[in-house]
Amino acid sequence: MTNIYDFIVIGAGISACTFASLLNKRFPDLSILLVEHGRRIGGRATTRKSRKNRILEFDHGLPSINFRERISEDILELVSPLINSGKLVDISKDILLINEFGILSNAFTNDIIYRSSPFMANFCEEIINQSNNPKKINFLFQTLTKSIKRINNLWEVKVNTGRHIKSKNLILSSSLIAHPRCLNLLQINSLPLRDAFIPGKDKVVDALIKETRKLTYIIRKVYIFHVSNLSLSQKFNYQYLQIIFANVIREDSNFERIIFQRQSDGSIIIALHCSCINNLPEIKIDNITKSLISLFANYKIFLDLFLQATLIDKMDWRASQPLNHLLSKELQWSNSSKIGFCGDWFDLNCSVGVESAMNSSLRLVNFVNRN
Repeated sequence: MTNIYDFIVIGAGISACTFASLLNKRFPDLSILLVEHGRRIGGRATTRKSRKNRILEFDHGLPSINFRERISEDILELVSPLINSGKLVDISKDILLINEFGILSNAFTNDIIYRSSPFMANFCEEIINQSNNPKKINFLFQTLTKSIKRINNLWEVKVNTGRHIKSKNLILSSSLIAHPRCLNLLQINSLPLRDAFIPGKDKVVDALIKETRKLTYIIRKVYIFHVSNLSLSQKFNYQYLQIIFANVIREDSNFERIIFQRQSDGSIIIALHCSCINNLPEIKIDNITKSLISLFANYKIFLDLFLQATLIDKMDWRASQPLNHLLSKELQWSNSSKIGFCGDWFDLNCSVGVESAMNSSLRLVNFVNRN
């Protein structure tokens, strides 16, 4: 690794990887370092390997990807090869909706919904692989950013190992260290982004910090269950199935969706996503099982799976999804301080989710290109 990078990107999710790949295409000799708290690439779209049972590998975050019918040529250039090669798979028919009466139906009739194959994390990996000079893109995993400072026209990032990493430019692909929610998550007393600037020194950063405080987030907790009974799992005819819960169920139980993912040994992982706008309470496992059995009473195959399922993990999403008060795209880059921002927390032409995150990265690369 180099002593001073051209760019440090905090995060290694979809927006971070899109930014790194597009920047590398335009400037293949620039050195880029992505600093990620997780164990691997992907951010909310990451894939988890069980520490207790290494054969188990499953998606526990972002479950699917959808794009509008008309997307930018640059984004289309990135995703078309994945669709054409089968690495981005249409799963529209494998997404169902269950209502409060326990009736299943197709969730989507017009939209095309994709998932990365074989796992969601592969989407970010394939985006990085499209760069012109991948050797100039480096990663630090299991690394938590503790503070950022700008000293002598260089950015200095202090991480949890005590190491200080320097770069000419800094990119935040998440609002985490600019939003008050980071105080509890990182167990710190003040905003790292605010600490990096004297108020009034950079109007773009001042405005971004002010507006970021208004963001409301969807908090998520994911309960991971495992069905090891192979004779039972063989009767389940889906490789990957999502069931979305109707709004009435969400409001009553906080259940958002449930995902069934077959494993390499034939067993099944069931990931129950629970969400809430405010604080999400811990749900007793017995209550989860009782609720699912009641909702799926008409479908024996699901009842059998739930009765055999064993809880193996619980996950809290640190990179929570912004709900409203998205930021103006004009706040994405400060040329005076050489700091940029990307992710789905920016308002970009009504696009949402993955498409919004990728568009923000494209726009940020254009800012950097002009400056």
